[in-house]
Amino acid sequence: MKFDPNQHLHLGYYENNVDLEAVAYKIQNENKWVVFLDNEQDTTLVKKILDKYDFHEKYGYKIFTVDADDLSYEVGSKLFEEWLKANNII
Repeated sequence: MKFDPNQHLHLGYYENNVDLEAVAYKIQNENKWVVFLDNEQDTTLVKKILDKYDFHEKYGYKIFTVDADDLSYEVGSKLFEEWLKANNII
C-alpha cells in the first residue's frame, strides 16, 4: 500500500466535549482512501476498541477505508462521525 505523497486530508469531530482527529491518505493510483486515527492525541475515549485495529507506526490506527477518487472534509468527517457512533464512542 503506497500513499500518494500529495494527497491527504485531516478529519475531525469536535462536538459534545469530544475532540478527535483522523487523517485520510489516498492510495497512489487507486480510488481509495485509508483513514487512520492519530495516536498522538488523547485516545482515552477509543482506547477500549483500538486493539481491533491494525497499528501502523507512521500513521496510527487504520480504522476504515473510503472508495473515492476525491474526498472532501465534509464527507470524510461525516464518515468519521459515523464510525465513532458505530463503535459507541459518541
